[in-house]
Amino acid sequence: MTEYFVSYYDPESGTIKTGFVDSRLFKNARINMTMSHEVGKDHPIDDEFARRLGGAALLWFATQYPELRDFLEVTDGKGNKVSI
Repeated sequence: MTEYFVSYYDPESGTIKTGFVDSRLFKNARINMTMSHEVGKDHPIDDEFARRLGGAALLWFATQYPELRDFLEVTDGKGNKVSI
């Protein structure tokens, strides 16, 4: 069985939750994939990629849950705060 990594914000508990779910749950789901990253020798999964992916995920949470915006402290890699 294949599982997919998922992450979501739970407003009732005020927590970001992460884990794995059975990939079959996504078979008929409408999914809007807005970011992709080629992986290979010339495109490693490195610290810079992790920073960008994590920052993007947090910004996406804040677009859906405006109450998170006050807590965001994401930078652009040069120390400049990124906001929505």
